Amino acid sequence: MFELNDSTIEHGSQDIEGLSPSVKAYRYSGMDDFCQIILIEENRLYGSFLPQMEGTLQSGSAQEPMHIRTFHRSRFIDDCNRQNILGERDNTKNTPDEDYSPEKEDHSEHLVFFIEPTTFEHDFINSDPPVRTITFFNPKTKILIVKMPGPGHEQAIREFEGMLKLALVPMGLASKYKAWGSTGMVAIDGTRKQADGAWGPQKPPRHAPRRPTVVMEVANSESYAKLRRDSQYWIDPERQEANVAIGINLHTKRPEITIDRFEWSSEISRPINTTHFTIRRKSNGAVYFDPHHPLPQLVIPFESFFRRPAEDNRERDIVFGTQELVEFATAVWDMQFE
Repeated sequence: MFELNDSTIEHGSQDIEGLSPSVKAYRYSGMDDFCQIILIEENRLYGSFLPQMEGTLQSGSAQEPMHIRTFHRSRFIDDCNRQNILGERDNTKNTPDEDYSPEKEDHSEHLVFFIEPTTFEHDFINSDPPVRTITFFNPKTKILIVKMPGPGHEQAIREFEGMLKLALVPMGLASKYKAWGSTGMVAIDGTRKQADGAWGPQKPPRHAPRRPTVVMEVANSESYAKLRRDSQYWIDPERQEANVAIGINLHTKRPEITIDRFEWSSEISRPINTTHFTIRRKSNGAVYFDPHHPLPQLVIPFESFFRRPAEDNRERDIVFGTQELVEFATAVWDMQFE
């Protein structure tokens, strides 16, 4: 393991923009090694919040087994178990620093790997079963960025899709949208990325791209700069083809959620933040917002979602009001903290 610096990153500064300078970086040494690293790092991030069981892991042939806590929700670990990797591997080349201390702990939910494009294609894209990771990969820079989503991330995606479906019911369109999930998308510039969640019309208009129109990225509060970069990636017409990107920033220590909406401005050729607000909950359970701003709402223009204008008086912009957003936030906090 090593730190990111000018000597390790020659041409990938744009790829890692927004990441913590102390984010952990590894040379990729095979899928078995990768799975062990993910196991250790996910436990470091989320072990205290999830159902746990005691286990041991050999951190090296000359070292004593170290006790770890594992949990049951990881898609990474499920995939590794299906490939029978964790059952066969009893050590890892990329072990945590021996001089670890809580003061040095990095709370980043990201890891960086350096991997050859052919190896990435073989181990991640063409593997059986495929590894369902939330990743970004740039074959030109050989940089693979892995995001380790926690239970709050997954709950946010589920709750948002539930709100979306309810909003489409009065329009008669609840069965006319497609959930892309975390499907990987190859961009125009050759990069490949998965979003946390993505949605769009089930049958887009003729000649329209068959890609999601609304993409959601969820991140911990320590990764807010990276969240903004990831959200803007999806609406950049030189990379992806979404119309709206929604960023959900979850504070890890207290019930606080910041929601951003980004769209691309063709006038200035850059992304713009069209919505920004924070929802908080006090210790007495009261939910509150910034008193100097109007009560928040999140709007997705109809045409931005379906790639066509509204056709009758039932079809209108998708609007999530204040009460719906409070319920959304509460469900996420319940998963995070209770």
